[in-house]
Amino acid sequence: MDNFRAKEAKEGLSCMEKRLIDINANGPIVMPAVVVTVGTWDEANLITLAYVGKVAAEPPVMAISIRPSRYSSSLIEKHGEFVINVPDSSQSQLHAVDFCGTRTGKKVDKWKELNLTKEKAKEIQAPIIKEFPWNFECKVIERKKIGSHVCYWGEVLAVHAAVDTLKGDGLDETKQDQLIYIAGTYYRMENATCGKQGFSRKK
Repeated sequence: MDNFRAKEAKEGLSCMEKRLIDINANGPIVMPAVVVTVGTWDEANLITLAYVGKVAAEPPVMAISIRPSRYSSSLIEKHGEFVINVPDSSQSQLHAVDFCGTRTGKKVDKWKELNLTKEKAKEIQAPIIKEFPWNFECKVIERKKIGSHVCYWGEVLAVHAAVDTLKGDGLDETKQDQLIYIAGTYYRMENATCGKQGFSRKK
C-alpha cells in the first residue's frame, strides 16, 4: 500500500485539500464559445453562447440555453430553429464572438458591423455565417424553462464544415482550432492531444 501511495504522489493522483465555494461561482468547466444565428434571412440576429452542447447521438441533438430577456429569445420562439456557428481561434473571429455577446440585436446590425456574410442554410431558414468553419443547422424539438434560462433542444439537420478541418468524411483532430470559454475568459484550444478514448483499456 505504501508503494501504491508513493506512486500516486509521484503521478499527481494523491488526494488534495478542498473547500466548499458558492454554488453560483464560476467553476473551471470548459464550455464552447460559439455564435448562434436565429431568425429568418432579413431579421437574422447573432448571439454568442457558451451554454451549448451535444446531448444525443441518434438522432444528433444539440442544446442551447438563452435568457428570455435576450432579443434572440423572441426570434427562436417565433421560428423554432437555430444555427450553431463554430469559430476558429483567429483574432478576427475572437473579436466577432465577443462583439456578438456584448451588443443587442435590437440596436446593432451585427452582420454589417462585423462584415460577416450570410449564407443560405440547407434545411432551415436561419442563415449560416460563411466565414466560420463549422455550422450546425438545428430544428427545435423541445424547450424548457430552467431557472434563469430557456433550454432549446435542436435536432441537427445539416452540418457544414471547412474542407481543411476534415480528414475524409470526419474531422481531423489535428486541425481543430477553436475557442473555449471558462469563467468569463476566452482560451484557444491547443492542438495537442493527450489520449484517445479507450486508451486506459490498453495494456
